[in-house]
Amino acid sequence: MYIKPSADIPKKRTKVIDEVNEVYRKGPLSEPICSNKCRSYNSIVGCDRQCSSAPAELSSEPETYPIDKLVAPLVFEIKKLGIFEPCWSCEGHNDGSGKLWKIPRVWFYSDSVVHVRALATTLSYIHAMRTLNTTWVVEIAHSDNDNPDTTFSLHPKLDDPEISLEQLQSDMKVIYKNIAVEFRLTCERLKTNAG
Repeated sequence: MYIKPSADIPKKRTKVIDEVNEVYRKGPLSEPICSNKCRSYNSIVGCDRQCSSAPAELSSEPETYPIDKLVAPLVFEIKKLGIFEPCWSCEGHNDGSGKLWKIPRVWFYSDSVVHVRALATTLSYIHAMRTLNTTWVVEIAHSDNDNPDTTFSLHPKLDDPEISLEQLQSDMKVIYKNIAVEFRLTCERLKTNAG
């Protein structure tokens, strides 16, 4: 079956270019990333994804629900991009017998499908570096009925059913170390291809 291109390609190309330009206008966020009241922020050193205060500072409920320590750097880097708003995360957990029970994931809000597309493509590029143990994807996630926003989830696809939690947590490190640079490169490619 032939899939006919949209009749309004020039308008859609302009939209892609405008939304990619928004990446450069909004991000990366200026310091501090966590909150304006971060007790650990140092204007000389700046804000860092490994900050010991990040799990509490990035959380909307720091006392009750600080962000899991191992996923906090990924949440930090996603927020630092300046266009996504993380809203829930998990570093992943094993069950009592040591088998994978919950996978690592970060849920976030986005006002732009172009930005989500760029993030998903970025994960593909990082995977192509052959430094990840499995494929990571971005998908629409569950939102409560009273929440008008759409939530997206960044998480592993689990190509290998025998993959371990440690391997997935290792993947998170690779992603958070590469996401900022690769995301900008992806945005440049999108802009070039749309132009």
